[in-house]
Amino acid sequence: MQQSRRHLLLLLLLLGVSTTLSSASSPVCRTFTVDQQGGGDFRFVQSAVNFVPDGNREWIRIHVKAGSYKEKVTIPRRKPFILLKGDGSWNTEISFDAHAHSSIDELVNRRSGNVSNSPTFYNATFIVLADNFVARNIAFKNMYNAYNKSKPDQAVAALVGGDKSAFYDCAFYGFQDTLCDFTGRHYFRPCFVKGGVDFIFGYGQSIYDNCTVESNMPPSMQQKPGWVTAHARLTAGSPGGLVFKGGSLRGSGRQYLGRAWNQFATVVFYRTSMTDIVVPQGWQAWNSPNVTVQVRCGGGEEDNCVVK
Repeated sequence: MQQSRRHLLLLLLLLGVSTTLSSASSPVCRTFTVDQQGGGDFRFVQSAVNFVPDGNREWIRIHVKAGSYKEKVTIPRRKPFILLKGDGSWNTEISFDAHAHSSIDELVNRRSGNVSNSPTFYNATFIVLADNFVARNIAFKNMYNAYNKSKPDQAVAALVGGDKSAFYDCAFYGFQDTLCDFTGRHYFRPCFVKGGVDFIFGYGQSIYDNCTVESNMPPSMQQKPGWVTAHARLTAGSPGGLVFKGGSLRGSGRQYLGRAWNQFATVVFYRTSMTDIVVPQGWQAWNSPNVTVQVRCGGGEEDNCVVK
């Protein structure tokens, strides 16, 4: 999964670029308020999204007031430059309980990036396909497996498929396939992701900066480890990779750091605090001819890296 020292350095360089892009501030030209109690412009988040003009070129803020909004929300490609802001991920949530008898194997074959007829698309609580999207202080939940994880199905909390998306102080809750980091450049800081099986997956080119990743593997399934990540790239030369910089990995049960979705998977954990839930092997190849390479660095010098 970690390809080489050079790939590690390139991904960390990407971190600097992504941080710069996502932290850049632009004026907001208009704000819509969503309040399920009737005190805003809309009662539903999707209604506010629908009101944004197609082909929009200026930042529009959608302020979602505190509450639990049980609805599926999609931001289509034709509606870029949306800032979705809640009143705190513990106060504002978008939740649903859809699921699919599917797996991420079905999604890996969609090389065109079209997910409109995918089971993954239909069961996701929140979907953003537009470029230039920012979310702050809001939680995305798929509650399907919340109480019964013995026979889990795919139940996606969020699918991120646009380019240049950023999430700040957001939370993602699910069990199997919680966060579909599908395609594009994405930045998460400092977010919370909870799940048990392949709960961060996709083709994404993403940075998880000081994020908390938590396993919720139940006691009935703790003899069989789960997988935190499942990543893929279309080809050896395709951009992509998941970088976890800082933050922590904790929770219940046992977890592999990830399994290679195909032979071009690239995942890096850099100075991430991990508890003993991590399986000693670290990674699982999944399908031949996938190869796992681990790079361990110490002392602050590149020459101190050891490749296993």
